[in-house]
Amino acid sequence: MMDSHFDIKTQVIPRVLTYTFKAELPISFIDTMNKYIDEDVIPHDPNFGEVAGNATVENSYTKGLVGQIRQDKRSAQLDFDIFNNDTGKIVKELLDKCCSQYLTTIGHGDTHPDIFEAWSVHSYAGDYNPLHDHGVKTPGGLSMIIYLKVPKCIEDIPEPDSDGKIFFNDASGNVDGFTYFNWSNLNKSDTRALYWAGEEFIKPKVGTLLIFPNWMKHAVMPFFGEGERRTFSANCNLYSKDMGFNFAELSKEEQEKIKDVFKKNSYRYGGGGGGLGKKDE
Repeated sequence: MMDSHFDIKTQVIPRVLTYTFKAELPISFIDTMNKYIDEDVIPHDPNFGEVAGNATVENSYTKGLVGQIRQDKRSAQLDFDIFNNDTGKIVKELLDKCCSQYLTTIGHGDTHPDIFEAWSVHSYAGDYNPLHDHGVKTPGGLSMIIYLKVPKCIEDIPEPDSDGKIFFNDASGNVDGFTYFNWSNLNKSDTRALYWAGEEFIKPKVGTLLIFPNWMKHAVMPFFGEGERRTFSANCNLYSKDMGFNFAELSKEEQEKIKDVFKKNSYRYGGGGGGLGKKDE
């Protein structure tokens, strides 16, 4: 008679489509970013305080905004300089290091990240961003979000259910102001068929940093309470060895020449949410 009591060597192998990176930044660092925005970015943007559709000056990102950030006269998307001021340089240095950690963890430690643009998004009641992705200058890239201010009406919402009861078309108000991510055609209900879920709602929390592939679709749900929802966003080029050079081993002058070559490029995947604009959270 056959005996079923014996040892079997087993292994469960994950087949994951992609990875995201999450970190909690010190509140003191967030305070410094907000101070820079309040004291340097906003006062020097001539369009701040104007309805988004009236923006006319190129250094305001509001005019080319992907989403509907225009419900309040303070609704805006503003350039965050990461090259010409001390605060911006520190932010870029920290985030480049986080991108390096992310890449090393997923087996791409020989890839060099370089954040090349950044902006802040100032949202108020009724503002939202439709489903979209971000463009970069290299064949592969990263995008990121830091939550800088979160209204109390969003803070008071419970965390998303872990059993898949929240869906994109949920009208209950329990995802107001949340960020929605989608990286496949599967939703949480498909996990019953042993698929990996391909979507997630993220509740904003001040200090949270999220890094993800630039092709990953995401949206921001509207909220309808008092206060400002403020985020920092950035895009990052990736220079890998399979491009024919080791970026980290090049001189500063050679690195700048490489960057100048790639500035003329624009890489997007999947059409960017119906061909919507260039940037957003």
